[in-house]
Amino acid sequence: MMRMKHILRNVTLLALGACLAGACSKSGGEGVNEAARRYFDAWLAINYPSAVEKDGIYIIDDKPGTGMEWRETLPVTFLTYTMRELNGSVQYNTDENWAKQLGEWSSTTYYGPQITLTGEKISYAGLDAILEGMREGGVRTAIVPSWLMTYDRYDTLDEYLEHESSTSGTIYTIKFLGQTANLAEHEYSQMQAYSVKHWKVSDTLSTAGVFFKSHTEFPSDPVEMPSDTTVYINYIGRRIYDGQVFDTNIADTAKYYGIYYPGKKYEPVSVTWAENATDIKMGSSSVVNGFAYGLHAMHADESASFVFGYNLGYGSSGGTDKDLVPPYAALRFDVDMVPAP
Repeated sequence: MMRMKHILRNVTLLALGACLAGACSKSGGEGVNEAARRYFDAWLAINYPSAVEKDGIYIIDDKPGTGMEWRETLPVTFLTYTMRELNGSVQYNTDENWAKQLGEWSSTTYYGPQITLTGEKISYAGLDAILEGMREGGVRTAIVPSWLMTYDRYDTLDEYLEHESSTSGTIYTIKFLGQTANLAEHEYSQMQAYSVKHWKVSDTLSTAGVFFKSHTEFPSDPVEMPSDTTVYINYIGRRIYDGQVFDTNIADTAKYYGIYYPGKKYEPVSVTWAENATDIKMGSSSVVNGFAYGLHAMHADESASFVFGYNLGYGSSGGTDKDLVPPYAALRFDVDMVPAP
């Protein structure tokens, strides 16, 4: 059996139905995991008798893609997915079309490519069996038995069964969207293309990694702001992927994008300048490095936009609300220096 890799995080799995029916008890020397396998085989024969076995998983639908073929040697995969329990109920979903069918779609939720890292102890076993042979744009639905829902890797089915964790099997629908060997470089090239398209800007600030566009005409030598100067700004932060606003201090913008909070003050916010960008404070709080570098490049009374990648933003964890700011998100900010309120 091939070694399998999988990453679908934060998943809640139900206990195997066989245990509820008493099938997990030992009978005539039969071990708990062999009983689980027998139960799964019986369930499969009743519900999906035409499923095609491949490397321990069972394919029930396959729509081939036409792009690059998935390679297990590349560490980063882009995909969308839906996870269902064996009874058909949805456990987790990142696909926009599925969300609409389920009546759970939200304009504020991110439905773009999910950044999927692979490797032993990083991801579950099972996903590479689904992805093996897929091409970009393809969609495959497959059943992964419970014994392949593990971060560990084994060489034989018996070894997987021996270490079976008694979680339920899962039905996945995976859309393969591409791969990269280096996520930071991939995202950098995307931001560069974005800034060229929207602003005709192809270079970065001296700090590197932030693409900056001023919307204000200045003399050739604008006056620099000294440290500890307090200025005021209005700002809009949005996801680059779909333009959805995730944070702003402008009430009308917040209402338009569905992120208005009645308890929040929507007014110009103070920024305390500093000699080093990373020492800049907004209110009393520090800010992510990409935002700090963009602000530090601005001058009094200026309006500007800038974009930066996840490594200067909210990193691999995403924001507090991951539906709004997912892991590995590239972000854009539009900032206006304004008079004190």
